[in-house]
Amino acid sequence: MPKHTKKRSTIKRKHRRMKEHAEANKAKTLDSKQLAKEYEPYNIRKRAFEACGED
Repeated sequence: MPKHTKKRSTIKRKHRRMKEHAEANKAKTLDSKQLAKEYEPYNIRKRAFEACGED
């Protein structure tokens, strides 16, 4: 006897939701990358790390 499987509509809904989340996450990462570029000169930790690496 075949195992009960989810209905196609349920799977479609799940995939659509996953796609929406992925797009939202993509937008967030782009925003954070842009912010990182803008605030790079103020990022003290990064500069400190680079200074330690040169020694």
